[in-house]
Amino acid sequence: MATHDDRATTSRRTILGGALGAGALGLAGTGGALLAGAGPAAAHGTITTYSGINGARTVYEVNGALASWGYRPSFHDRLDSWLAFWNANTPSSWPDASRVWGYGAHTDHRVTEAHNNGRGFDLSRIYTGSTRRFTARYDQWRTLTGSDLALTRRRYWATSASAHHHFRNVLTYLYNSAHHNHIHIDNLVSGTGNSSFDSGSSAQVQHVQACCRYVWGLPTTIDGIWGSQTSSHSTRVLRAAGVTTGTITTQSRWLAFNRASMRKGYGTQSYPAP
Repeated sequence: MATHDDRATTSRRTILGGALGAGALGLAGTGGALLAGAGPAAAHGTITTYSGINGARTVYEVNGALASWGYRPSFHDRLDSWLAFWNANTPSSWPDASRVWGYGAHTDHRVTEAHNNGRGFDLSRIYTGSTRRFTARYDQWRTLTGSDLALTRRRYWATSASAHHHFRNVLTYLYNSAHHNHIHIDNLVSGTGNSSFDSGSSAQVQHVQACCRYVWGLPTTIDGIWGSQTSSHSTRVLRAAGVTTGTITTQSRWLAFNRASMRKGYGTQSYPAP
């Protein structure tokens, strides 16, 4: 789970309710600097319990049970918006998301800044009806081969794009091994608005590079470093998506990159080759 800046360490429905048990985040890892010395009462404001996100019930990845977790209401609102966006940009033949699996949100037992404040969520799967459409369990699917690997990985990065559209801090399996079983998202930087791009953010650059490579089929090197190849390849993606000028370094183009990457990754829309 992330600190407020990863550099410091190296739309269709309504969320309903949840409280997190003491051990619920044990498998998810840390992946960010700790907010040392902050006691539970001083670290956050109101925490509200919800049983789901945008109408989809939440499920605890560890035991497969329906779960209710605590969130800051403004972060919960952003998760609502994110899942509505995911619903709107996946194939129209799919029903809306029915289950969102994860490792929880608020906890006072491990004082990472995002989770201690009820402003972080660890996502592991999304189902529509009884069909799993997305899994963040890289620890499980990385051994797949052929078309199974390609599809699972493409949907992983498409879902990452939906999260990056809404949240500044999104940590994937590329960030470190603590995130091999989930994608961490939080709004410590982006707050109540959509995300923007920072070429100095290794997590955001990794995401851009992985989308270019695994969603758009470009031979992009994945190293987390913004350089001429990443700039060129991401600009080629923008052109394929119909953005005729500029690069992803402005917010509107960054959001366009993520929306197109999500839609292409899920096969919702066809685009010319970049």
